[in-house]
Amino acid sequence: MQPEQKLCPQCHSTISETYYFCPNCGKNLKPVPLSTTILKQIGIYTLSIFLPPLGLWPGVKYLKENNKTAKIIGAVAIILTIISTVVSAWWFIGWFGNIDKAAIQQLNTYQNIGY
Repeated sequence: MQPEQKLCPQCHSTISETYYFCPNCGKNLKPVPLSTTILKQIGIYTLSIFLPPLGLWPGVKYLKENNKTAKIIGAVAIILTIISTVVSAWWFIGWFGNIDKAAIQQLNTYQNIGY
């Protein structure tokens, strides 16, 4: 069974229902589905873990897709982004707390010496 034929809205040449772009004029006929390859998933998850706020962008983008696999990728990316953000904030708060303690200790040392 052949796919249904229709006309390009721009150049009116005959196109197939399955085309994403018109082969004659290049008009975008429908959005291209997002890639769900394992390599793409690794990239998205890496972005979500190491650059937490930036992981929200592909997460939301994939959640909007109609494909079930894409929705799962988007949900995992958002969850990893949230976890990574919380862990990063916890680590930075602890790190700055240690710097604060060290600074106070230095100030107390200099006050005891008489400076």
